[in-house]
Formats: sequence, structure tokens, C-alpha cells
Amino acid sequence: MRYHRFIGQFDLEKDIINVSDMHLISQWHSVLRLKTGDKVILCDGKGNESEAIIEGMSKKSTSLSIVTRTRITRETKKNITLYVSILRRENFEIVVQKATEIGISQIVPLLTERTVKTGFNKIRLEKIILEAAEQSGRTILPTLAEPISFEKAITAINPKETILFDGSGKIPSRRIEAKNLFIGPEGGFADKEILRAKELGCTIASLGGLTLRAETAAIVVSYLGCQ
Repeated sequence: MRYHRFIGQFDLEKDIINVSDMHLISQWHSVLRLKTGDKVILCDGKGNESEAIIEGMSKKSTSLSIVTRTRITRETKKNITLYVSILRRENFEIVVQKATEIGISQIVPLLTERTVKTGFNKIRLEKIILEAAEQSGRTILPTLAEPISFEKAITAINPKETILFDGSGKIPSRRIEAKNLFIGPEGGFADKEILRAKELGCTIASLGGLTLRAETAAIVVSYLGCQ
């Protein structure tokens, strides 16, 4: 039987967990219709997971007893950071959701020369990350950084571990091993940004002859990078 799974700031070392998060309690009580005696999976977002039984529920708190404790190793062994230009809200939300499901460790929103949309709702995006991590079975939450300019981002990392994806590059002949993956906005990176990345020693790579939407490229790159 598959149990509902939740990631939160749970102290899984304790035998009894008392939950007072009103949003979570409302979800359990009103949406999922959980009741005393039901079993759920609790994860602390740091790789620890426990089966727990609901011992008591009210509109203000829920108590659970821990049944089992497990250290989970489902996470990819790679520590990949996706640097992606801020896109239109729904498109950027898709990137954040799918990158989380795939196994990206950190998402860094970029402000590039051709970035059009600069709005950034971090609270909403972190909620999307949480829900995607719960759904996909992740035990460690990826981090979402504050938006950063392309120049600051590209000069703060090791160029030998960085790939910037652009149609002007060559298709990689082997698996992607870089730790830092850069995806531009809808119009792609500006010529001077590509030149700057080359000057620093970063690799410029292509995803093929077809023109992919920015969100599609970000998802493809996330998958290839995490393999």
C-alpha cells in the first residue's frame, strides 16, 4: 500500500511527533480525510524518512507515533546546479517543478541581457519544489537561490565544471559531467554572454539542430546532467 508522503521540519529522532502547521493539518483533515490510525510517511528533507501512525487529530494539532526510521539513498549522486534565466511565470514554474523531480540539487534564477520577465515569487516556487519533491519521492529538498545576474553567476564558479547551452556549440560526444548547467531565456544568450563564457573557459554545448523552447531545454539538460 502506498501512503501519503510529506516533507517538513520533522524531528524524526522523537518517538512522538506533534504537528502544529495549520496548512498541513488542514490538508490532512479536510483534503485527504486522514483519521486516527492512518499511516503516513514523514521526511525531514535531509535524507531521513519515517513511517508514522496518526494517534490523534484536532483542528489545531496532530500527533503521530514513529513506527520505522530509514536513511534513504534515492537521491542522485551528482550535485548539479541549474542556472536558468527567469521565464514567464508558468514556464519557469514548470522548470522548477521538473528539475526538482529529476534530481537537481540547486536552482539559480538568472537575469540575462534578454531576460524579459523578472518577477520572482520565491514563496510560491518553494511550495512547488516541496510538492514536487514529495510526489517524486525525493528525500532532500533542492535549494532555490535568489536571482543573480549572468555576470556574477558565470564569474563565481569553476569554468571547468560549467556548460553553457547554446545552438552555436557542439553536441556533446559523451555524458554530461559538468556541475553547473546554464540555460538562457526565450531569445537565448546574447553574443557577448557567450563570448564571456568562452573567455572564462566554460564549455559551450548544443542540444541539437532543433530549436527548443527555454523550458524544454532546461528540463532536457536537467535530466542529462543528473544521469
